[in-house]
Amino acid sequence: MKYEELSEIERKALNTSMFKAYDIRTKSAELHAPLMLRLVKAIGRYFIEVLQVSSVVVGRDARLAAPPLLELAIEVFADMGLDIVVNPLQISTCQFYYSCMQNPQSAAVMFTASHNPGSYIGMKVMAPGFQTLAMGSGPKGGITCIREFYCDNSDQWSSSKKRGLVKVHRYLDEYISYSLKLAGLEKDSLKGTSILVDYLCGAAGTEVTEALQFAGAAVRARNLIPDGRFPAGDPNPIIAQSIKPTWDMMRSGEFDFGFCFDGDGDRMDIMTKEGEQITPSFNLSILIPHINEFFKKVHASGFFGTSAWDPHMYYDVKANPLSVVYQAKSGIGVHIIRNGHSFIKEALRRNLKKQYFVASEESAHYYMNFPYNLDDFSQGFAATENTLYFTLLTAKVWAASPELYMLALKRQQSIFREREWPCHFFSDEYLEPVVTEVEDLFRKQGLKVFTAMEDGSSLDATLMRRGLPEHIDVQTDLTGDWLQIAQRISRSEEGMARWEVASNSQKCCEQAVADIKSITDRYVNANLAIYE
Repeated sequence: MKYEELSEIERKALNTSMFKAYDIRTKSAELHAPLMLRLVKAIGRYFIEVLQVSSVVVGRDARLAAPPLLELAIEVFADMGLDIVVNPLQISTCQFYYSCMQNPQSAAVMFTASHNPGSYIGMKVMAPGFQTLAMGSGPKGGITCIREFYCDNSDQWSSSKKRGLVKVHRYLDEYISYSLKLAGLEKDSLKGTSILVDYLCGAAGTEVTEALQFAGAAVRARNLIPDGRFPAGDPNPIIAQSIKPTWDMMRSGEFDFGFCFDGDGDRMDIMTKEGEQITPSFNLSILIPHINEFFKKVHASGFFGTSAWDPHMYYDVKANPLSVVYQAKSGIGVHIIRNGHSFIKEALRRNLKKQYFVASEESAHYYMNFPYNLDDFSQGFAATENTLYFTLLTAKVWAASPELYMLALKRQQSIFREREWPCHFFSDEYLEPVVTEVEDLFRKQGLKVFTAMEDGSSLDATLMRRGLPEHIDVQTDLTGDWLQIAQRISRSEEGMARWEVASNSQKCCEQAVADIKSITDRYVNANLAIYE
């Protein structure tokens, strides 16, 4: 039966809401054994019938629901005739992506729920050539097609005459070496540098600690041991309760700077020795000259043909306008892009030849076109995440030029920001009315509302600005009063809307936050929503 033909009761019974915009994600209790088997078979059928691959890379992070899913996937995929490359141990999503770079002709699936609480499980699915699958994106609609196979539950691909081979391969050492080399760090390069790192019991502890220690840094690691129960709290650096002990320790003054990671290690927050966050957009404004230097070598190799040197990057809807101006001043063209891992990666992949190199999200994700081979650029690039590389590059630049980060902090402190906060509505029916009411409120206050990127496609969010142009660049003047509000409905979480506010006026920032909460408070007070 097709998805559109299912009743609401049938959809709920099959837990079809787990098929999100950018991945597959659900509470593990709602993915019981029969549905688990049904889902894995649907993914395998998609790999064979649509992608027509003969092999798949699989992996998992530290969460408790991941091992049984990975075990099931190995058995089912092999029975369907697919060869499998697997590291049975818990690994970060970025280490998993590196393993995919070593097997570019394979499909891939990572069992993770990223920063979600331990009660969640999910899957990130990829096609060969590093094409991240999303709802409506990818061969025959990507996740949309997988959902159709899941609903259809056909057994035509349930077995194969020849069982696939299962090969165990760990890429940890190679991944660390690749990331160190790309970041330009050698043994003891960071000697004399003291770094505090909190892994929140997630999967990135081994690779990050080992790489930083190889480079000579003195590392104080907190919550280093992977533990899917997440005893330190939800594995999300944004959650104050989870990360507060580390911020308090940071303020002791014993460390030069610090990092915090989420459960699957693809988010990286930065801490100053005073215990303040440097946002990803401000960090990237410092790193861009070094990234440009690398891609100048790529340009000199002839990879871009006869095109003149003309680097570009994407910035997040929520990025602080001041940071975007400084990104542009660092020598790169800046372009706004909607949220969503798969969307950003696909944009980088599609526009590599136009010299689009890097992107970041204020949720602490960094993206780049990474070379498959650091010594031979002709082998191509993968638009993906390697948070270890960005961690090492940040550590290298900070250790060498701490004044750049103090200047960035000073600039960041010159504006007022309420970091993105979520409101979870107990029914999706409230989401559109809420965001529409917020938009109408600020439109009446004179803010301009933007909902499209430069090419006219949807931002999948609402950006509201006063005193700012639609397109920010190196010439943008921020000396006058300005206010920016970013509003979006989360595509990876059920019933979740999010807001972020920034302004060069504390009064304007606080008033905008109060105005938004005057609307959402009604729902919270009526027990229709909760702040998370």
